Amino acid sequence: MKQLLICLAAALLAAPAMAGIHSEVREGAREVHRAKVDGAREVMAERREAARDYYNADNAWERRQAIREGAREVRAAKRKAEREVRSERREARREIRREIRKSRWD
Repeated sequence: MKQLLICLAAALLAAPAMAGIHSEVREGAREVHRAKVDGAREVMAERREAARDYYNADNAWERRQAIREGAREVRAAKRKAEREVRSERREARREIRREIRKSRWD
């Protein structure tokens, strides 16, 4: 009986701390998802722009140039999107660790 009461008291004391950690996890996941969506939108915009440049080219040289520049811009957009997602993940992990440390001392 005594062990049951100790477990119940520990659970009651840990519940608010876990709620704070859970909210940080949810917020971090939301921010990472938003970064992924924004990055995908940026990449698609670059692809559309590259296709527009290709179809608006007047001769073969301009088409080849449009292909090269479009590929370069799409790669740059992908790198930027991946970097942003990594940054958001890093920040989310940092916030979760901060919340865990804070909950340990409260």
